[in-house]
Amino acid sequence: SICLQFTMKMRMWDQFASMCLAVVTCTIGCAFTGGMPPRQRGEHLVLKAEGAGRPVVAVLGANGRTGSMIVEALARSPAKPRALTRSGKWKGSEGSKVNREDVEVGQADVTDSGSLALALAGVSAVVFAAAYSRGKTEPKDVDNGGLVKCAKVVLEKGIERLVVVSSASVTRPYAPVGVLLNTIGSGVLSEKLKGEEKVKELFENAESTYTIVRPGGLTMDPPVGFAELQFNQGDTYVGNVPRADVAAVCAVAATDPLNSGANKTFEMFKARTREPLLPWYRGKTRYVVGNIRDCSAVKQKTLATVEQGCEAMLARLRPDKEVYDVPGMLPISLADFALGWARK
Repeated sequence: SICLQFTMKMRMWDQFASMCLAVVTCTIGCAFTGGMPPRQRGEHLVLKAEGAGRPVVAVLGANGRTGSMIVEALARSPAKPRALTRSGKWKGSEGSKVNREDVEVGQADVTDSGSLALALAGVSAVVFAAAYSRGKTEPKDVDNGGLVKCAKVVLEKGIERLVVVSSASVTRPYAPVGVLLNTIGSGVLSEKLKGEEKVKELFENAESTYTIVRPGGLTMDPPVGFAELQFNQGDTYVGNVPRADVAAVCAVAATDPLNSGANKTFEMFKARTREPLLPWYRGKTRYVVGNIRDCSAVKQKTLATVEQGCEAMLARLRPDKEVYDVPGMLPISLADFALGWARK
């Protein structure tokens, strides 16, 4: 019966509780301050460079643990990173081996449009890795308002790409992770979602493109590489993921000549830690991409080889307009009943 099926599914909640706690801990710990038709997937796109130099990619929130790793990943790419912080100083991650001469450093406040306009002058792409800081700023001003201000400056200046670091579970405020984070994080997931939705609205008919990355619980583990990572669309799964892997994905999304992540939103996590956001989501998705094993170099598990597998992963994802048949809040729907009704 329906009641029996529901009871069996609810037993999975106990197994899910530990995953919720891990994601909450990681998410709270990472908070820091900080015309023409769109291009089609696969269209060749070369980032513009100032003069004969490397194209510049700005990173907002560059002093955060993930933001600093994004700067370092970009420093090893064909682009030159511009680390933007509220203080105008960039400290880099602990033990960083990046040559400081390879990094531009500047000041920017994501809550100030004028500050953003000055800081983003001459860049080819922007990575928004800023997030609210507990006790100092609010999610509505940074994760939502700051992102929207950044998106508007990107469009006004004709900057080619915007890469956004968001979070898993933003569309699932009723899932355990969503309930906890919105409760103790001043509604942070709700504000992130509002920002995401506004970005998509603003970029609807723009030449510039966006890529929204929704990591699960962030860890300081070494990168695992794409043989052990998965992407998903539809916000139905969550898991842990090393910040280094998230940084590599953002760097590739900002510099990939094919712009394979254009106008796509996805979650990312280690495959072996994957759990459904709600018990009845298990197996109910066709948007999981992962376990790339057709590139032998990926098995070396270095940041450079992680990036080699990233373009293939991004290319397999679907544009946001093609992601629609995902499960909802309830464990049952009309699709679960074979009533023989005529379908249009």
